[in-house]
Amino acid sequence: MGQKLVLIPGLNNTAETWDGVVKELSPTIEAFPVDVPQLPSIQDIADTLLKELPEKFYVCGFSFGGYVALEMLAQAPERIQGITLMGSLTTADSDTQKENRAKSIERAENGEYFEMTEANAPKTFHPDSLENEELLALRKKIVEDYGAESYIPHVKAMISRQDRTQLLKEAKIPKLLIAGETDLVITVDKVKAVAEQVPDAEFVTISHTGHMIPLEQPAVSAEKLSNWIESVDPQ
Repeated sequence: MGQKLVLIPGLNNTAETWDGVVKELSPTIEAFPVDVPQLPSIQDIADTLLKELPEKFYVCGFSFGGYVALEMLAQAPERIQGITLMGSLTTADSDTQKENRAKSIERAENGEYFEMTEANAPKTFHPDSLENEELLALRKKIVEDYGAESYIPHVKAMISRQDRTQLLKEAKIPKLLIAGETDLVITVDKVKAVAEQVPDAEFVTISHTGHMIPLEQPAVSAEKLSNWIESVDPQ
């Protein structure tokens, strides 16, 4: 195989979130979709994953996975050949976001995890996706496999994460920022604002998708990632 691509899922997601993307990647790319360890620290999550991954690789982090990818870059810059943030940002949480996340942890601890995730479905998907029974069934399976036992430590990790904008700006590697055209969670404008602070990053949008880009548009996601890696890889 040629290039190695690590795929890190978002909050409420398992490695299965990437299945559709992996199937459509260029045959020259070897994919490493991972499950995020159930740890309440971004630093510990990144450190644990780095111990299991190839010596050098490209990384794509979706949403919460983007925060993990950035922490990998902070810990092991010599191993990261290029980084993609998909529906993700470089900034830390605001005080309001931290308060809201703390409330969601409390609800999950009180047994309301699945109720919360179901209520959030309209916000995370494109309206057309809400009519796709197969897609919604897959999301339900992924959420059930993930569970509150992953959600609680991962939200704690998000609350305590650092702003990594300067890190991404200074990194001397290829960078790709992907936004979902109708994403209500991490909007196009927010991703574009990061791109404007990181002038050497490539910025693209994917149409007909909300926040759940890898599930809603796996083929287009794979095409964007494959084309990007093949255009920047020195091999």
